[in-house]
Formats: sequence, C-alpha cells, structure tokens
Amino acid sequence: MNNELKTMLESIIQEALKPIKEEMQTIKGEVQTIKGEVQTLKGDMQTIKDEVQTLKGDMQTIKGEVQTIKEDMQTIKFQLDEKPEVTKAVIHRQEETDAKLDAISTDVHKLHGEINYIKEEMSDIKTTVDFTYQKTTKNELEIFKLKQN
Repeated sequence: MNNELKTMLESIIQEALKPIKEEMQTIKGEVQTIKGEVQTLKGDMQTIKDEVQTLKGDMQTIKGEVQTIKEDMQTIKFQLDEKPEVTKAVIHRQEETDAKLDAISTDVHKLHGEINYIKEEMSDIKTTVDFTYQKTTKNELEIFKLKQN
C-alpha cells in the first residue's frame, strides 16, 4: 500500500513537472539564441569600431591634406598675379576636399546613430536575458519546493 502510494505520488509529480521541464528547455533554447545574437552584435560592434578607427585615420589624413592645401595656398597667394590657373586648380581641389570632409562627417554621424541603435538593442536583449534568468530562477525555486514536499 505504501509503495503504491509512493509510486502514484511520483507519477503525479513527474506529470506535473513535465510542462515545467518543457518550459525550461524552451527557455534554455531562447537563452542560447539570445547569446548567439549578443555575440553577433558584439562582432558587429567591433566591425563598427574598426570602421570608426579607419574613418578617424582617414580624417587625420584629410586633415593633413587640408594642412598641405593651406600651405599651398600661401605659396600661391604670392604667385596669384602670375598664375591664375594654378589658383583655380587649388580652389577646385579645396572644394573636392571639402566635399570629402562632408561625406566623412555624414558617415561618422550615421555610424554614431547606428551605435546608439545597437546600444538600445543590447539593452533590450539584456532585459530579456534578465527576465529569462528571473523566470528560470523562479521555476527552479518552485521545483525545489515541490521536491521538499
């Protein structure tokens, strides 16, 4: 009689725990998916950081080019009366450089916006992971309580 009661209780507990176990497996799968997505985002962030570093290097190069152009303009100012074609060429080059600087500035602003978006997405993922962690902890506590009884 005692063994039968024990067997029945074990069967009831196993049946009651089955949905919890299934939910735990689902949560584990979701956590693994989130971890993969976080890793992907980290890779994307590193790519963006690398691109920003490249842009910074390009901007330094362009700053150097602008400095060179400024120096060239000083030399040309002395020769302005004799060589107006050179002056026109320098002005054209300056306009091209300004256009490049504007394009780079636009790219940097765009990257800044994308980085902010990724930060927000990572915050959302962290919230989801925290929620999943809390839910898992609560489920484990309930299982522990059931085992105690």
